[in-house]
Amino acid sequence: MTIEWMDRFVKLMDQISDCPAGGIGITELSKQTLLSKGTLHRMLQSMCGYHLVVQSAETKKYMLGPKAMSWGSTFLQNRDPVGLLAQYCKQVGDETGLYAFICRYQANEVFCTHTHQPLSTGANFFVHVGQRMPLNAAAAAQIILAYQPDSVIDGMLEKEVLHPYTPYTLTDPDQLRRKIDQARQTGEAYCKQELELGTSALSVPIFHSKNQALLSLSLVGKQHYFDENKDQIGKVLHQAADQASDHLSAMQALSSLF
Repeated sequence: MTIEWMDRFVKLMDQISDCPAGGIGITELSKQTLLSKGTLHRMLQSMCGYHLVVQSAETKKYMLGPKAMSWGSTFLQNRDPVGLLAQYCKQVGDETGLYAFICRYQANEVFCTHTHQPLSTGANFFVHVGQRMPLNAAAAAQIILAYQPDSVIDGMLEKEVLHPYTPYTLTDPDQLRRKIDQARQTGEAYCKQELELGTSALSVPIFHSKNQALLSLSLVGKQHYFDENKDQIGKVLHQAADQASDHLSAMQALSSLF
């Protein structure tokens, strides 16, 4: 009974955490979780009481509440050297004028741990702190995978749902594997309109030891800007990642994180 309840709770929280900013309604939650509306209503009311979720008074849709956000913030602070690496994220963002972010691999997932948006960048992008990065559409995830053992890559690709976010998203596992292999050879991963139309992203690894990387540093912006400036963007990104890698490798106090 306890296991069944926990399974329902996790499924529900997964759906709410993946929903758009405006929230998700109980009808859609019922379709996604296969739980009855009555069961969902009881669970959601209890979760609202603990501030795990909140309900919009206007739309009646549900979204993550302050308690869930607090838990996520604590998780990230305890598991990622944000204070150490944030300076490099800011450095590349300010130098290029592009939205910069750091991602981390842990427990067979890649998620965003830090972002920096220069004042000159007014656009909003898919990436935010705590965001899970889809393997088939995110350069930040692909460059991290490029430095994992083949067995890990194969296992993650087998379970990943290759959702077509745009007409350019890779949905063929073999094509995705080839792209990851190419990223390993070039030391960078590039996604062009694969996650958001009109948007491109370039990602490079942050190494904690030789050829071992669980972190990536990325820049994202308008596709036309990347088409015109990709080489210069890549140069700035690699320089910052090299500095971050040297800094991270030298910090023996962080060795327990890896």
